[in-house]
Amino acid sequence: MITGLRKPIKCQALPEYPTYVQAKAFADDFRAGAENAYEKGDRYARYWLSSSLDIETTQLKENIYTAVAFPPAGFELASSKERENLERFRGWIFKYDPATSFWFLLVASQKVGIDNFIRIRREYEVG
Repeated sequence: MITGLRKPIKCQALPEYPTYVQAKAFADDFRAGAENAYEKGDRYARYWLSSSLDIETTQLKENIYTAVAFPPAGFELASSKERENLERFRGWIFKYDPATSFWFLLVASQKVGIDNFIRIRREYEVG
């Protein structure tokens, strides 16, 4: 469990978001029971990546998982203009193939943008 107050990330500094390989490892840990999570529920788990970043994994539907990295304390903005270019999280949607034990990347927020990532994630949740 995390103790103490976590500080926001200064907007001028790009957060040390995880790599695709790290994000996939968090999704795999969640699929296997979330042993390394500090908080977990039936369809989600949270992991501590660093003093300023968390990873939240969710199961959207059978064999479809997300991993989203975000600063739980938010960002510290010097001006409202910084908000326009802010990458407030980085996310991935994966498909797991139980027959082969392979993971496939379906969507990455870096490729489609945050707004499209949110839309696609919602479509998987309801679809």
